[in-house]
Amino acid sequence: MGGDFTLDSMEVQKSIPPDSEGVLALIELRAYAYDVLRRTFALEPSQEYLVLMKDTIEQFPFASESEDIRKGIEAVHESLNRSTEIRDDDRDELHWDYTRMFIGPHKLAAPPWESAYANEGRLLFQKETLEVREAYLKYLFLPVQFQQEADDHLGLELDFMYHLCLILFEKIKSGDLSYAEVLKDQKNFLEQHLLTWVNRFCGDVIENSRTDFYRGMALILSGYLSIDQKALGELLAI
Repeated sequence: MGGDFTLDSMEVQKSIPPDSEGVLALIELRAYAYDVLRRTFALEPSQEYLVLMKDTIEQFPFASESEDIRKGIEAVHESLNRSTEIRDDDRDELHWDYTRMFIGPHKLAAPPWESAYANEGRLLFQKETLEVREAYLKYLFLPVQFQQEADDHLGLELDFMYHLCLILFEKIKSGDLSYAEVLKDQKNFLEQHLLTWVNRFCGDVIENSRTDFYRGMALILSGYLSIDQKALGELLAI
């Protein structure tokens, strides 16, 4: 899962059968990317998470295809490698940055909910929340924070995309032809939800974050979603 992976290197073309190693490898990379991103924006940064990111961020896929991903990797790497290990002060700084931007208690610099970007008052639990919930229910995806956190929280939307990658992998591996419906649902969810607001969210993070880590992760998120739209289009064209 090296950072120099490219879609072109997959040679994903219509002649490749859906159970090919190349297609499965691409889906694994997509799942890996969504796993990293969901952990970043759904949870406050733990020591274990930061150590893992320190050791693996340079392996984030599709870096050679996106300047935003490359710049994001550089920023995160620089933030986590100022010393040989993650110090308490470093973790506390990142924890405070996460809390201030995404949790509160004061006005949030970058509210992590889709509905907050769909209206001027940044109100939550709007129609976007219900639309996201409907998409989740089709796949029996019930967030752990159900009824405690709005369904359109960024971490949950990314978790749903990760969940669909796992379903997709198993369907293609087993020869289940309903994989095409999962692909279409992933692409629709990406385009009708994540891509409608995440770039603005990332702009808020980049403008307001006090750490290179979250500025870098916002760049990676924005760059990756654009790449994934392309990947889904190519997979659907097979």
